[in-house]
Amino acid sequence: MRILLWIRREIVHILPVFFFFLFFFTLINWTETYLFEKSGVQGYRFLQVVLAAALIAKIVLILDHLPLINRFRKHPLAYGILWKTFLYWIILFIVRLLIRFAPFFWVNTTHVEWDLGQFFEKVQWNVFLSIQVYYLMLLFIFVVFQELAYKIGVKRVRQIFFGK
Repeated sequence: MRILLWIRREIVHILPVFFFFLFFFTLINWTETYLFEKSGVQGYRFLQVVLAAALIAKIVLILDHLPLINRFRKHPLAYGILWKTFLYWIILFIVRLLIRFAPFFWVNTTHVEWDLGQFFEKVQWNVFLSIQVYYLMLLFIFVVFQELAYKIGVKRVRQIFFGK
């Protein structure tokens, strides 16, 4: 019975995160596709966006259980917001690099250094980094609301946004 309560609590914790990132990843994917399709950038399929949102939601769930993430709980709210945003953003940056590198790695696994060189040549870094800036803004907004909900309580946040 205790395990079922734990699973329920984790699902309740992860679902809002998943839907938040699914919505905004879809918007960013559409923007990236429409703005940069002339330069050869292909958008992701919806299933790939769903998997990315699920992956980021799982990463957030794992990071939230690490003691490192709550390093600034006793400090003013801004410290914790900036710290968590930075950690989430670094992890998201690494995951995005790995996702972009995967096609180069799967093509030819015997010459990893050649694939790495081709990876750095083929990836459009201005597009990649500009989208990463959008993710930074998105993560900042997410963490601000997450920390506010922690500080003043979920019920109070619901009451402020949606009324009684």
